[in-house]
Amino acid sequence: MNDLISNPNYLAYRFDFQTETVGYLPIERDEIRGVSSLKREYIDSSRQLIEVPLAELVDLANSPNQALSDRPPRFIFHTAYCASTFLSRCLDVEGTSVSLREPQLLLDAANAKRLQWQSRSTSLDYTHFPKLALLLLQKHASESEKLIIKPINSVNNIIPELLQVTASSKSLMLYTDARNFVLSTLGKGEGGKQTIRSMFDLLRCDFPHLSNLQLTHTIHMTDLRVIMTLWRLQLEQAEQALQQYSPTNEMASLYGEDLIGSPLEVLQAANVFLELDISSEEIQAIVNSDDRFIDAKNDGQRFSKEKRMKRYERLEEFFGKDLDDGLEWLTRNNPGTKLFPELSAALHIQDATSS
Repeated sequence: MNDLISNPNYLAYRFDFQTETVGYLPIERDEIRGVSSLKREYIDSSRQLIEVPLAELVDLANSPNQALSDRPPRFIFHTAYCASTFLSRCLDVEGTSVSLREPQLLLDAANAKRLQWQSRSTSLDYTHFPKLALLLLQKHASESEKLIIKPINSVNNIIPELLQVTASSKSLMLYTDARNFVLSTLGKGEGGKQTIRSMFDLLRCDFPHLSNLQLTHTIHMTDLRVIMTLWRLQLEQAEQALQQYSPTNEMASLYGEDLIGSPLEVLQAANVFLELDISSEEIQAIVNSDDRFIDAKNDGQRFSKEKRMKRYERLEEFFGKDLDDGLEWLTRNNPGTKLFPELSAALHIQDATSS
């Protein structure tokens, strides 16, 4: 089991709350770097998980934080549908950095906090999980590489816990505006709207005034109102993290459209802020490569701003007044909300390019 835990060809995939085991998934390094998300739908689903009892991991969970302080992971936090997968893929450079996109284990740690989970078989509880998850994921970067983790957006409730155990780890907070978020969701059809409702169901647990919201209340909310409410709550959660960690230069915000519009300048700035030490030649090559045009949400398709703009125009024409009314409802019921917000501690793009 020690070999399994330390072998980078086995991913600590998920935590099973019922059996109190961590399921390990056999996976090659190139697969980890190639998938848009470390979810079973992106990985060969025929592979069997190998279960490791939580009891085998108690010593690791209780170990000093030194391993994470000496080699702190970098984080790309985000509010969904804002080019975070694009950024994490671009910053994954062989020999310099390794990017893990949406590891399930961190979502399990986030949900353990929401459940206030306690182990029946060990002394561990939900407070141990963020650190344990990071220690189990750390092996996927070699000694000479920096580990970059792009969690799913539903993990933002444990940002303080993740950054507490990694000392002065650097992180970015990506976000987008209301209209882009809504149109991106609507463009994914019924599946996209269902995903948003699932996200909302998790996120409302992080806000005391929404935690007791009855299921019947959310059922009767229109899809547009759920989408817009989720966007607003995520922006609020993101700003709270920025207020806490940007004064010490540990976190900066990035508007996703800036990355899409000026990839070279933003990648240079992100490289400097995250202290990745990717060479300027490598960043230029990344910007010019075909890999950056892979559509993160549509496997096998290529992304382009022009295609997205045309799709958004069709959606705006189709939804018409309903879309405008929905955005008006958002600002009317939340007077302090800006449809095109500017979060605190914006990444200093010009400083990076001029240097």
